[in-house]
Amino acid sequence: MGKALLILALGVSVILSFFNLKLNSNSKENLSTTVNMFEQTQARLIANSGVEVYLERLKHDRTMINRSFPDNELFGGRYNISIVGPESLVTVTSSATFMDAQHTTVVEAAADRVPFIPGPSAMYLSATTIAALKKNAISGNIEINGYDHDLNGNQIAGVPKPGIGVDGEEQRLAIIDMINDAKINNIMGAGGKPSVMVVNDTTNWSEYAQLLADNPDYLINAQDQIKYINNWGTISEPKVTFINGDITLNNSQSASGCGILVVNGNLTINGNFNYKGLLVAFKSATVQIKLSGNVEILGSLVAAGNEIDVDVSSGNFRSLYSTEALAKIQDLLVTKRFSILTWWE
Repeated sequence: MGKALLILALGVSVILSFFNLKLNSNSKENLSTTVNMFEQTQARLIANSGVEVYLERLKHDRTMINRSFPDNELFGGRYNISIVGPESLVTVTSSATFMDAQHTTVVEAAADRVPFIPGPSAMYLSATTIAALKKNAISGNIEINGYDHDLNGNQIAGVPKPGIGVDGEEQRLAIIDMINDAKINNIMGAGGKPSVMVVNDTTNWSEYAQLLADNPDYLINAQDQIKYINNWGTISEPKVTFINGDITLNNSQSASGCGILVVNGNLTINGNFNYKGLLVAFKSATVQIKLSGNVEILGSLVAAGNEIDVDVSSGNFRSLYSTEALAKIQDLLVTKRFSILTWWE
C-alpha cells in the first residue's frame, strides 16, 4: 500500500512538473509574441508617419521628386524614403526599421491645385462676424471701395461690387448703424453711399479658410518668423500665407505680399502693409487689425470668424476691390496639395 502511494505521489509530481514546464514555455512564447507584435506595430507607425511627413514637405518643395532620403530617425527607429514622380502621380515608398522589425509602406498621390474663390465685395462680413461686432469695430481713417481698381490701386471702369457685403437685411442695417455711429464716410461701390449690400454668397468661408490654412506656402505662428518671412508673394509669384496667432508688424518689419493671406489671431500693424489678393480672417479667434501705419488691401477682404476689429489709431486703411488682382492670383497661384490615391502596406 505504501509503495503504491509513493508511486502515485511521484507520478502526480512528474505530471505537475510537466505542466509547470509547459506553462513556463507558453509564457515565454506569449511574451515573445507580444514583443514581436509591438516591434511590428512600431515599425508600421514609423513607416506610415514617414509618408505623411514627406508628403507635407513635398507640397512646398517639388525638387524632392525623384530623390531618396535615407536614415531618418523617428520614434526610436529609422526609415528611408524614396519619391518617384511626376507630381501628377508620385509614388512614396517608406521603409522602416524598429529593433528587429521591418515594415514598408507604398503610397501613390496626385497633386491638385488649391481652389481660388474671389471675395464678393471689397469687404465681406459674415453673419457670425457681425453678431459679435462692437459699436465701433471699424473706426478711423478708412476707405472701403467696391469700384474696380487696377494693380496700382487706380479706379478703372468695370462692374462695381459692394463696398461691404453681408448675408441679410438684418446684418445690412446693423452695419449701416455702425458706420453712422463711427462717422465713416468712405464706404463706396455698388448701390450708392454707404455701399452696404446683401450678397448672394453661398461659400462656406470657414471651411475654405481651413483648407488654405492646411496648405500654405508660408506658415507664420511666431513673432520671430516675421524677421525672416515678411514678403508673402509677388504679382509674378503669388503665395498662400497663414498667420496663426498674434503677430505685430513693426516699422522695421513692414510687410507686403500677393496671393491669399489667411489670418487667425490678432494682426497689429505699426508700419506700412500692402497686400494684393484675398485676405481671409476666420475661426473663433477675435481678429484685430490695429493700425498706426498705412495699409492697403487690393483685391478683397473676407471676415468669416467670430469678430473683426479694424482700429486705425493713425495712418490709413484702404480695402479696394480689384478684379485684375484677383484674376492674376487665380491664374498664377500654384500652391498644391497631395491627395492620396492608393495605400499599400
